[in-house]
Amino acid sequence: MNGTLLLEQYLKTLGGRITCQRCQAKSKRTKKQCGAPALRNKNVCLRHGGRSTGPRTEEGRQRCAEAKTIHGNETRKARTERAEAMRRLRALENLGHMLGIMQGARTSGRKPKIPIT
Repeated sequence: MNGTLLLEQYLKTLGGRITCQRCQAKSKRTKKQCGAPALRNKNVCLRHGGRSTGPRTEEGRQRCAEAKTIHGNETRKARTERAEAMRRLRALENLGHMLGIMQGARTSGRKPKIPIT
């Protein structure tokens, strides 16, 4: 295969008496297709967003555009505020180690490539 995954289109249930469309969602980790039946006139099942219709009104679409979320967890503003707070913490930590006030291990996590002064 050249990198494409063959997805089964139909699923037989009730001992082969009912044929329905199979959910087209696949796992990122295992690369296996979902085994649940898709909703009527949809490509995916309930767990993979079959009932989702997205924002319907212009106001709802605008709200989604303004949120600017990544995977629904946080906004870009919250991410930049947290990054700035970590920069300040690392600067204080470096100063404490240079003055000999602090000893031991430093804060875990990815360090910036350019040293903070």
